[in-house]
Amino acid sequence: MAKFVIAGHADCPYYAKTELLADNLQTNLADFKIHKIVKTSGEWEEWLNTTCSKNGWCHKKSPIVWRELIDRGGKGVLIGGCNEFQEYAHGYYGIKSDMKSLDMNKVSEENLCTKITTIQEDEYLKSLSNPLKVCITNASKPMAYYMVYEIARGDVFGTTTEINLTLLVDDKDSGAIKGLEMEAQDLACTLLRKLTITSDVKEAFDGVSAVVFLDGSSLKPEESREDWLKLNGNLFREYGRTLNAIAANDVKVLIAGDGPLNFNAYMLGTTAPAVARQNIVAMARLLENRAKAAIARKLNVNSAFVVDLITWGNISGTSLTDVNKASVHQYDGAIVGPDWYSRPVKEMVHDDKWLSTEFFDSIKNHESTLTKTIGHCAMLSAASAVIGVLRDWWNGSENGTMLSLGVFSEGWYDLPSDIIFSLPVKFHKGSYEVVQDLDINDDDKRTLESIAKELISEKEVIFPPSHTNTPAPSPVNTGEPQVFGTTETSESKPVTEENPESVAAETADVNIDRTGPLSRIVEEAEPDSKDGTKANSEKLPTEPISED
Repeated sequence: MAKFVIAGHADCPYYAKTELLADNLQTNLADFKIHKIVKTSGEWEEWLNTTCSKNGWCHKKSPIVWRELIDRGGKGVLIGGCNEFQEYAHGYYGIKSDMKSLDMNKVSEENLCTKITTIQEDEYLKSLSNPLKVCITNASKPMAYYMVYEIARGDVFGTTTEINLTLLVDDKDSGAIKGLEMEAQDLACTLLRKLTITSDVKEAFDGVSAVVFLDGSSLKPEESREDWLKLNGNLFREYGRTLNAIAANDVKVLIAGDGPLNFNAYMLGTTAPAVARQNIVAMARLLENRAKAAIARKLNVNSAFVVDLITWGNISGTSLTDVNKASVHQYDGAIVGPDWYSRPVKEMVHDDKWLSTEFFDSIKNHESTLTKTIGHCAMLSAASAVIGVLRDWWNGSENGTMLSLGVFSEGWYDLPSDIIFSLPVKFHKGSYEVVQDLDINDDDKRTLESIAKELISEKEVIFPPSHTNTPAPSPVNTGEPQVFGTTETSESKPVTEENPESVAAETADVNIDRTGPLSRIVEEAEPDSKDGTKANSEKLPTEPISED
């Protein structure tokens, strides 16, 4: 079989003549096949130079014709332009073209109109698609490697939702991230419309609808806790400022990296008032899954069959694992039932001593044990936990089960407001609600109170009590947007050592009351606007003076 490629720019009369002759040959010869490449005048020169450079050819005009050696391999044999192809066709097949110049010009005009129409149709079809922009920060981390496929194939955001995935990295030229980019292309997932790798935070967050933060640093042995919190806090406050300025109004934020997750989520929220507070959450799912796995090993069931186990409190600090409402499905006991039938975990374990000692020890030591066993940090289970939270957030949790999530406290269970606290939630399609009717015994209440004090002490590293308890001065109505209870403009005086009094006044915090109940956090809640105003009356603490 002879396969010929003819290429040219759409308004070239000589391309029109070559195309007509090639069509005639293909019609009359069974083994003669052609492939056409039509470019606009603006595209032609660059395309021609690239093609000739790749194949080692020297050709400067339109059209260009070559024969593909499809039966023997190779790069193809250059025939030349219009005249060379005419001679080739006449010599091999005894056919030539008698097309006149007037007809050549008319056909070239028709070709140009057809090309323009085709481009417009393609642009229209692309405009009908509105891919969801998703960003993963610190994407050079192995945890991101396991997340890309789950996101790209549609299991997370829906089987009809196209995705533009952005990977934010420190060094986009690193071998690992380049390899990830190549593998993402090899996946051939139709829903992955675009994969972008960037080191520019603004490019990554521009118009983003979902962000998974894998950042944060773990506490080093030589590092003080105060310095550790400040390091993490500064990073997430910078992230918050950028999100506040350019992210989508309904952006959903999941803090899932290392470091103090509750604290990092709170710090991001303090500088992103335009992001709805219910859309900033911290991931407690990994702790919850590990606790479920410990129960499952005890009862010899699949950990997926353990439900309604709750992790309360500080995800990266002191937490309370609550099995009082937990139940287990598919337990091989004396009484069995259909898939929906379950039995209480405490009743099935029937070992209060184990639940109060070995159970908690196994959860506490699980990560270090797993790391020693596999030789590196557990990334697969962490990535699966992130994917699980995103999937439930977008699609709703299965059968209305309770799950753990770090959210901004609104005074539920008599906890202080204005802290991130892991609480029981139920996910709905695009939203979640905090479960508020659980009975908590006195001992657990005291534990939750202690955890709340721990979270407040973390917050006070950045927002000291003297600032927290000082009422903010009455704002002057200057027409500028109000942020954090103070008036800020783009020309605000910078913080310097020369103006400490003004700095102290500008960083004074507002004593905010958020004890009112919130029966359900829904997606329809009016989001904060990009101009600094808020859909409700809540305000966040003013940023403190940097001690750096």
